[in-house]
Amino acid sequence: MVFKIKFLAALTFLVSAMPREVETAFAGPAVPSKRAHHELIYDEANKRVLLTGGSTPLDGGKSFEFFNDVWSFDGENWAQSGFSGDKRSGFRMAYSTKSKKFYSFGGFSNNTSLADLRVLESGEWKTMSDDVNMRAAEPGFVYDSHRDRLVAFGGSGARGVVNDITWEWDGAAWKKWEGSGPTGRQAFAMIYDSKRKKVVLFGGMGLTPDQTDSDTWEFDGAQWIKVTSEGPSPRISPGACYDSKRGMMIVFGGMTKNGFVGDTWGWDGKLWKKLADSGPAPRVMGYMAYDKHRDKVVLFGGRLGWPNDANDTWEWDGRQWKEIK
Repeated sequence: MVFKIKFLAALTFLVSAMPREVETAFAGPAVPSKRAHHELIYDEANKRVLLTGGSTPLDGGKSFEFFNDVWSFDGENWAQSGFSGDKRSGFRMAYSTKSKKFYSFGGFSNNTSLADLRVLESGEWKTMSDDVNMRAAEPGFVYDSHRDRLVAFGGSGARGVVNDITWEWDGAAWKKWEGSGPTGRQAFAMIYDSKRKKVVLFGGMGLTPDQTDSDTWEFDGAQWIKVTSEGPSPRISPGACYDSKRGMMIVFGGMTKNGFVGDTWGWDGKLWKKLADSGPAPRVMGYMAYDKHRDKVVLFGGRLGWPNDANDTWEWDGRQWKEIK
């Protein structure tokens, strides 16, 4: 993979992972274990934030542990509901408000970038497509509710390879979008702005950390438009989600040329605004989801420094961060 970072080689994937059968009951720890490269998503039907997957270094980075555990967070407690699918990291999930189903795309496992599109049905992942030409770890992947399309962009296809193709899934097949857009990149932030009916992309990196981006792009299905290069500093692997109440993309942390940062920013479609300088400790992959029911952004874990990952939980209420013990 191309996540070798000169500051601390923090983002590399180096070990294989064995698949595990789905389980429905589990007695374990009170919170998810430390990790990065995981995924958070909001479960609208059950009004919970879900967490699954990811990986973490072991023995000072000599090996890695991959995860397939599934957790839910109700604002007070984490609860584990079992395991699902193979162990993988660096994949992305999207929720279709039309089909009321969860989808996942790409990721990394067995020392290989993955290309499968999966749908979660009856607690198990079902593969819908697996085109090797679409291999991508840490891609962008969202659901466009206005056009009823899954949209995928970028990610790392293999060591020394970053993707610059936009793909759309119409429910039956992937279609390559023909047109120019953002340069090839990985470890960026991408969300769907349901208010303005646009996919929003920010930051990321090209083949090396020297190619770190600060540009913001928007995609409406017809064209990608670079809307600004002003806002947060160029950064890799920030956390991001869409706050539907305020109509704002929220971005936290990431890695800049000066190291890890812990600032919080908001994009409303016109301007970037710095919302906070304090909150969770600086980190990369402090991934987030917006809890619509409680009007809170939930952040879990991420990488604090090589080879140290976190398993803390924080909430952003639109004004400040609060750690949930």
